[in-house]
Amino acid sequence: MKEQRKYLALRAHVETLLRDGAQIVNRSPFTLRIQGHLFRVQHGMLIGNSAAA
Repeated sequence: MKEQRKYLALRAHVETLLRDGAQIVNRSPFTLRIQGHLFRVQHGMLIGNSAAA
């Protein structure tokens, strides 16, 4: 069966971040909290560095 997922490297990176303590705070748009900063996935990239509220 052919792999149909996109952004496999990003997916692996996010999984590593989650294992290291990152938290999913929103799924649409997909947003992570990492050590007090918020990052979102947009256009296949992890973007942002705003302070978490």
